[in-house]
Amino acid sequence: MKAPSLAVLSLLSCMVFSPTISNDDFINDPNRIDELNESGLEFYVYNSAINTKYTEIPSAVFRDKLILVSSKKIGGLGNGIDKYTNEPFSELFCLDIDAYGSAENPLFFSRIINTKNNEGQVTFSPDERTMYFTRSLRDNSTNYQLYKITLEEDSNGNWINEVKLPLSDDSYSIEDPYVSKDGTELYFSSNMPGSFGGYDLYVAKINPDGTIEEPMNLGPKINTRFDDKFPHLSWDGRKLFFSSKGHNAIGGYDIFVSSISEDIKTPRNLGREVNSEFDEVGFMFITEDKGFFASNKSEGQGSYDMYRFKANVIYQQLQGTVVDDNHIPLPNSTVVLLDAEGKELDRQVTGVDAHYNFKVKAYENYNIKALKNGFAPLESRFSSYQTEELVYKEVLKLSPKVSAIDKP
Repeated sequence: MKAPSLAVLSLLSCMVFSPTISNDDFINDPNRIDELNESGLEFYVYNSAINTKYTEIPSAVFRDKLILVSSKKIGGLGNGIDKYTNEPFSELFCLDIDAYGSAENPLFFSRIINTKNNEGQVTFSPDERTMYFTRSLRDNSTNYQLYKITLEEDSNGNWINEVKLPLSDDSYSIEDPYVSKDGTELYFSSNMPGSFGGYDLYVAKINPDGTIEEPMNLGPKINTRFDDKFPHLSWDGRKLFFSSKGHNAIGGYDIFVSSISEDIKTPRNLGREVNSEFDEVGFMFITEDKGFFASNKSEGQGSYDMYRFKANVIYQQLQGTVVDDNHIPLPNSTVVLLDAEGKELDRQVTGVDAHYNFKVKAYENYNIKALKNGFAPLESRFSSYQTEELVYKEVLKLSPKVSAIDKP
C-alpha cells in the first residue's frame, strides 16, 4: 500500500453468587503477541474466576461495580428453564472490581429489576440516576423490550417509576442499550423494520427532558446482512466497538471497532487475541485501557464465560525532514501535529538536520503543519495506516512566500 502524503503512525442489595474466588489465569502469552491486529491495539486477555457452566456476560458499571447478566440461580427469582438456551432465565448481578480490573464477589443486583423473565443488557445515565434495561417477553424469551427506571432520591438502591419506552414494540426486539458518556445518545441493537439484516445497530438522541427521538440506523458501513449487536464506545467516545457475524469475522460473533468521531469508517477486527471461531460479545471498557467481554469458546467452563482484558495502544513513528523547493534542509522549522478536529497534540522545532519525529496512533486522522519564517505555511490532512516497520518517513517541502513586490 502506498503511504499517505505526510504520513503517519500508527498507529443496592446483594446476595452471594459464587462461593470460591481464585486468581485470574492469563490467556495470552505476551511473547507471541508480536504483530498488530487491525485495531491498532495490543490485547492481553485473562480468565475470570467468577465463570460457571452458566452464562456470564458483562453489561455496565454502576457505582464502581460491574453489572453482569447471568443465568446462574443462587438467590435469584427465575422461574424455570428458557427453552431457547436450555438455561435458567437470566438475571442481573453486581460484582466488585479490584485495582487490577478483576471482577469478584458476584452479588444479586435488585429484586425490583429482576423478574421471572430474562433480564438483558443495561446502561446508565452519566449521573447514574436513570437506568435503561431490557427484559424479554414472557411468551417469547428471545424478544426483548426496552425500559427506563429511576433511582429514588436519597435511597439506597430503590428503583422507581419503571416505564416501557415508546421505541419498544412487541413485534420486534430491542437489545444491548448503551448510553454515551455525555448522556446525549442511546445506542442499541434491534431487528425492527428497516434493518439491513437480522439485527442492526441504531442510535437515538436523548433530549434534556429525557425523551428519546426517533432512532437512526448506523448504516451499511456498520450493519451487515447478518446480526450486529452489543454497541459500546471507547473511553473518549471516538470509536464504536460492537459484535458482528458479518464483515471479516473469524467465526460467529467477532468484536470490531470503527472510528465514528468524524464519519463512520470501515470496521476493523480486533484480531485473534480477542476473537475466535466461536462468539465474542459484550465488549466494554471500565477504564481507558481495561475492560471485559464474553465468549462461548470451547475451552470455557460452560455457555458464555467472561474475560477481562488490558488494551495497550500500539504507537508508531512519523519521521521526516523539512526542506525548501530545492530540497535543502530548513533548520528551526516548526512542525505541529494536530488531531482531526484541529487540537494540537505535539509540536517540535527542527534542529540543524531539519528532522522531526512524532509518536502517532494507527488508524487515526491527523493534520500536520510546517512553519518557517519567510516561507508559506504548509498544512496537510492525512489518515494513518499500518506498516510493518512501524515508521513512516515523509519530506515536508515549503515554498518561499511571495511578497506583493515580487508578484508580476
